[in-house]
Amino acid sequence: MINTAVYVRVSTDEQAREGFSIRAQEEKLRAYATLKDWNIYSVYADEGISGKDIDGRPAIKQLIADVTSGKVKNVLVYKIDRLTRSTKNLIELVEIFNVNRCAFNSLQESIDTSSATGRMFLKIVGIFAEFERENLAERVRLGIERKAKEGYALNSCVATFGYNRESGNRIQEVNEAEAVTVRRIFDLYLQESKNFSQISIMLNAENIPTKRGKKWSINAVREVLTNPNHVGKVRYAVRDSTRYFEAEGHHEAIIDTATYYHVQERITKTAKISPTKHPTSGVYFCGVLYCQICGEKYTTSWNYRKKKSDGEGERGAAYPAYLCMGVKPRCCTARSISHPKMEYAFEQYISNIEDFAAHGKTEAESPQVNHSADIAAIVAEIKQIEQKTTEVMTLFMSNSIDFTTYQGMVKVGNERRVELEARQALLQTAQTAKEVVYTASDIIASFRENWTVLDNAQRQQFIHKFIKKVVIHRAAPSGEKKLGAIVIDEIIFNEF
Repeated sequence: MINTAVYVRVSTDEQAREGFSIRAQEEKLRAYATLKDWNIYSVYADEGISGKDIDGRPAIKQLIADVTSGKVKNVLVYKIDRLTRSTKNLIELVEIFNVNRCAFNSLQESIDTSSATGRMFLKIVGIFAEFERENLAERVRLGIERKAKEGYALNSCVATFGYNRESGNRIQEVNEAEAVTVRRIFDLYLQESKNFSQISIMLNAENIPTKRGKKWSINAVREVLTNPNHVGKVRYAVRDSTRYFEAEGHHEAIIDTATYYHVQERITKTAKISPTKHPTSGVYFCGVLYCQICGEKYTTSWNYRKKKSDGEGERGAAYPAYLCMGVKPRCCTARSISHPKMEYAFEQYISNIEDFAAHGKTEAESPQVNHSADIAAIVAEIKQIEQKTTEVMTLFMSNSIDFTTYQGMVKVGNERRVELEARQALLQTAQTAKEVVYTASDIIASFRENWTVLDNAQRQQFIHKFIKKVVIHRAAPSGEKKLGAIVIDEIIFNEF
């Protein structure tokens, strides 16, 4: 027999008015369960408690716990409103019942979720619940929109920087300390021509926090400069351009209208420049260059030449260069160097080294290790896996195992086979391998022969494969040269 939970509930006024007593409900439900041949696991009673929600009803919480643990597989109530008067709670409870494969029955409405009619009824209830939720959301949205049109603040979580808004107060009040910072940000941007980044750095250096107590960023500065709250307006639907509007607010302005719109005009006209990503193959010495002065690595640095167009300076072409990473933290005196000059110095360094005997890479026999036994063992195990796979297939075809078991066993065998085959290939390669030995002479000979025909990507591969470190410095200027030539102190080749 199916374990059935009998749930009864009555509030004091209902019992007096309609006679829905706990005893009356229980008697009828027990009789119905007997008729259906159901085993009553327990009677859950909430007496004198409203059914508007689940909170504060210990019996129904215990019922949910027993359903979740699998002790109860059927729930029987006198009427649906005895279970709950909330459509939202009803849908949630039925969902819990469904997940835990627990049936639901209502005596008065003749609902039985084990029948098609009962399931249809619950789906109809769910449709109405969804309709009610959407209506509620629409009413809330219209209420917020009307509030904005009337000029009241909408910042329900955190007030705009420069203002405070106490709970329950619909009008913002000026925060004098923050208002000083707001005016300063506008002044820095408009009068001193500071950009967003420069302003954020200045505010952070002075330990001035944002509204949330965090560091200033470019976006935080932009938000202050573009927020119409600061001129006494409120805005609605900031992230939806089709619904966005501004309305006159009831709060005091911090910035005058002329200054605010002057800033907006300037922001609109300011070109947005995104960092240009340059190909790394154009600076193929990066990663091997080291400073002779401080010992730090060089990193890439792109230099731009300004060009004049219509009387205004614009950023022109980019030229690849290298900059010592110890310049800022260690105050290294090394100057940046251009890539073409570095390339010239590298070529000169190689060409000035004494000629080496023209020979290529040498091949030396590796110490021979006999892997025949290991390879034979792998081959034998692979054959065993193949035999087991055939046996598993036979078991599946004869319905001795289900498909899930068959699939799992085959997967394990295939994974082991791939592992063994990879190991076998390595051992077979090692069986006949010869060690390739490269020397500095070989590398320089290869450089002289092939460098001029390599493209940037190939030069980058060549350098990073054979060269570990290039130590450089700039020589003292001589004659009319403003900057000295680049000197390579040492090249350290990788060991092979």
